[in-house]
Amino acid sequence: MRALEEKLANIKDSVIEIHNLSWKAVEVAIDGLEGDDVKKRIASKTEHIVDVMNTDIDCACLSVVALFQPVAWDLRFTLSMLRISGHYERISDLAQEIAMYTIKSGFEEAIKEFKKMEKNIEKMFNLIGDALKTGNTKKLKDKLGRLDDVVDRHYVESIELIVKTTKSNPDLIEDMVDMVLIARHFERIADLLSKIGSRLIFIEEGRRVWIK
Repeated sequence: MRALEEKLANIKDSVIEIHNLSWKAVEVAIDGLEGDDVKKRIASKTEHIVDVMNTDIDCACLSVVALFQPVAWDLRFTLSMLRISGHYERISDLAQEIAMYTIKSGFEEAIKEFKKMEKNIEKMFNLIGDALKTGNTKKLKDKLGRLDDVVDRHYVESIELIVKTTKSNPDLIEDMVDMVLIARHFERIADLLSKIGSRLIFIEEGRRVWIK
């Protein structure tokens, strides 16, 4: 069915675009956190675009189900794109929230851990982007799992540094909560990327996997 193929191809293109936009939001998050107002605006604008695109993708997927009643791979793809698009929308939300904070000096060591988390998250984005484009999910589970473990480790280390910094400088106690939330947001972004990877494996291989 040529019409169905075109619809699915358009959905795939839109999901690849929302994938790239979500990474853009994450990429500017640290700069926004460190006080770059331009990057804060980019994160906010990108989050808004992703919101709109998520709604459009949802509508396109529902239209495919209603008009074509897809089965097998087509059905797995369509329903999974609904979930994946929603995950990207949440990622852009979290990135925007990170960018909207402005952290006072004193937490430089913790921010270094955030940057390490971001670097590994970038690798996760690259793996998922390749899988989206090519449909090749071979070893995706293992690779994403290892990277998510690294992000988790930096998350724990950042929390330890945040607590240590606050103990030595009680004046930063109000900022401590913000820092913990930021660390949690980065960790959650990695979790959502793992969920996206699981969905891509389900689409291509027809099996459910649990990454994280």
